[in-house]
Amino acid sequence: MKRLLVAATVMLAAGVAQAQEAKKVTIAIYAPNAPFASGQDRFNYVNRLAQQIASVAGVQAEGKAFARAGDLEAAIKAKQVDFAVVDGVYLAERGVPFTVMAIATTGGETQPKWALFSSVGTDVKSLQGKRLSAAHSGSRDDEFIGNALFDGELQVKKFFAQKNEAPDLAAAVAAVTLKKADAVFAPESEGKGLKNVFEAGRIPNPAFCDVGSGLDGGVIAKIKQAVLAHGVQAALDGWKASDAGPYRALASRMGGRVKRPVMTEPTVVKLEDLDVLVPPTLEPTQPDLRPQYWVPTP
Repeated sequence: MKRLLVAATVMLAAGVAQAQEAKKVTIAIYAPNAPFASGQDRFNYVNRLAQQIASVAGVQAEGKAFARAGDLEAAIKAKQVDFAVVDGVYLAERGVPFTVMAIATTGGETQPKWALFSSVGTDVKSLQGKRLSAAHSGSRDDEFIGNALFDGELQVKKFFAQKNEAPDLAAAVAAVTLKKADAVFAPESEGKGLKNVFEAGRIPNPAFCDVGSGLDGGVIAKIKQAVLAHGVQAALDGWKASDAGPYRALASRMGGRVKRPVMTEPTVVKLEDLDVLVPPTLEPTQPDLRPQYWVPTP
């Protein structure tokens, strides 16, 4: 009976795994801050990634691209998306609500340097009262810019006269190039033709996340293996295994800065009793004043 029970359990698990492999999984992408040239490039990329997953993991997969966070969230809630390439800034703003499996690379880096680029200014101060262009990620974009990128040194709404929200990074950079805005934050690789006026630190690339697939652990492992093996000549050129760490670190940088004076401990100077009770001996002398006189020459 025990042998029959074990055999039945193995057969049931195998049957579940086969059923899940036969299920078509949906791979979505929402990455407005990734350096794709257009929405079509994002759609083409996620389709190639879906083909990679289908080939390596042996599951049916299709790709979908989302231009707005609300649309992605609605699709996830309706169980229409299983896995997704999710924007790093969006993940940090939302407190990393999904299971992170891998982080994308650009130029081999998982967290490229960002900078403030301008077509008119030479430094940050010269951009006061100018127009800032930025890709729209979510409701905490101003905190991302003011705290994570500007390190809490200025408030976006007070410093800039206007902030233009673009659908993605490419559109935000194009607005500055076309003189529709004066400055934009972007990865250093995307600022060609513009002046780098401020180094803003590193920002994590998009993550590959399980957004609620409910698949067997073995199937998920195969999908992760397929993603890590996916390397193409595209805006995202590869993947590395990761967890939520980089995105939680970015989220912590978005918090408000409270600056307090630094208190230091006074240095204790020990005085001996005799130094206090016995006054020092004073011996007044007359200084030599001869060097102070100028002797005229005859």
